[in-house]
Amino acid sequence: MTALASRGHTLALPVMEGRAHPLRFRAWRPGDALTRAEWGIMEPTAEAPTVVPDIMLVPLLAIDRVGNRLGYGAGHYDRSIAAVRRAKAVVTIGVAFDTQVVDDVPHDARDEPLDAVLTAGGLTVFQAPSTKGSVSP
Repeated sequence: MTALASRGHTLALPVMEGRAHPLRFRAWRPGDALTRAEWGIMEPTAEAPTVVPDIMLVPLLAIDRVGNRLGYGAGHYDRSIAAVRRAKAVVTIGVAFDTQVVDDVPHDARDEPLDAVLTAGGLTVFQAPSTKGSVSP
């Protein structure tokens, strides 16, 4: 993130605004102040401008070989990805260990598939990107 910021890229970190809401993304640069939020998560302060990301790095528990992601159960990232996709095209990249890539992940219409996954083994771009407005990385 430091290298990207030094090249002039705008970075953003997620901010939780309630259990049933999408995440808000606020601008952040290395050295900016963070505030402790729910569950001890550090977030940009309320003064940081809101950003609609072009690329989202997405946490996960597991991902299958076509981009279906298993998250942590609250739906924050599914709602957030859907909200950004309604606003504009976004590249969604899961960040995982190689062992988190599995043959099949249970999913339904509320789940937002990812465009790619980045592991120590490299970047895998899925052959069938989401039909919900994503673009190929």
